Amino acid sequence: MRRAWLVALVVFATPLRAQGGGPGRERLMQQITERFMQTYRQQAGLTPEQDQKFRAVAERSFEQRRQRQQKEQELWRALDAQMRPGVAASPDSVTRLLDGIVAVRAQAVDQSRADLKEYATFLSPVQRAQLFLQFERLQRNVEDLIQRRMQQRGGM
Repeated sequence: MRRAWLVALVVFATPLRAQGGGPGRERLMQQITERFMQTYRQQAGLTPEQDQKFRAVAERSFEQRRQRQQKEQELWRALDAQMRPGVAASPDSVTRLLDGIVAVRAQAVDQSRADLKEYATFLSPVQRAQLFLQFERLQRNVEDLIQRRMQQRGGM
């Protein structure tokens, strides 16, 4: 049931993402985030106090992740524009863009470490592992669904 729900959300999210966002996309992302937190809260058996702390950290983390992903997408688009056939790429711009992409990805690793350290102040090791595994599954499911949709449309 959860997988079917996730599939439906991603299937509807892809056209919204292509449109550049808007209130529909924001609402959808809020629903995905809320569903993720509800599922984890039930699975891990969080106390009300743990849930309150979890929500604060997770919401902040999801927002930072969203901003980072947006920045990385902008960098990739700019790099793609630099690498168009028949147009000479600026070596300085390409270097700056590549460095920016690597920096954004390093920030993601740093955030994961900081989040796990903060979660350790109120979640047990087992609860942290459940969270880590659930988030990894969510990411893999979304990536798989996006890949399938791209293949269906003849994309990469």
